[in-house]
Amino acid sequence: MSILPPPIMHLRSAHAQDIDFIVAQEARSDFQNFIGRWSREEHTANLQDADQQYLVVEEAGVIGYAILKGLQSANRSIELARFVISQPGRGFGRKALCQLITLAFEQHHAHRFWLDVFPHNARARHLYESIGFQVEGTLRDVEKRGEAYYSLIIMSMLEAEYRSLFLHEDSADFRLADHCR
Repeated sequence: MSILPPPIMHLRSAHAQDIDFIVAQEARSDFQNFIGRWSREEHTANLQDADQQYLVVEEAGVIGYAILKGLQSANRSIELARFVISQPGRGFGRKALCQLITLAFEQHHAHRFWLDVFPHNARARHLYESIGFQVEGTLRDVEKRGEAYYSLIIMSMLEAEYRSLFLHEDSADFRLADHCR
């Protein structure tokens, strides 16, 4: 009897058939206070937008997705517009986020990789801070949901911070930072 190695997490470009998974995750009641919701039509149109990249996180099946925006930004400022892991609290988010950071800086040549997060989303804020994102400030009462307004915390990682955290200082050899394992 042979023992198979554990599945390896990887990112791949999303396809039209992945939109069902994306819409289903956004519709989950346990995620409603943490992520935005777009219609199937909005996702379908965005999937064709050259300034955005939809990615699916896989590890023995689809377990999450991410949306990057600003790929054509002259300022090389890329936004992590959406990041969802279907089973939070199991370490999948940390691994996937590290891969997204590497993708943003190495493939898309970002100078700045940024995101926004609700102040009450403590789990996500902790993850972002523990990997090296810096708090830039708060957009007060910027999003209306129902009759209430919510603020967003803006966080980012700059290219120099990425290089310091994720790369050997004395060589071009890539390694994941200890806090990404």
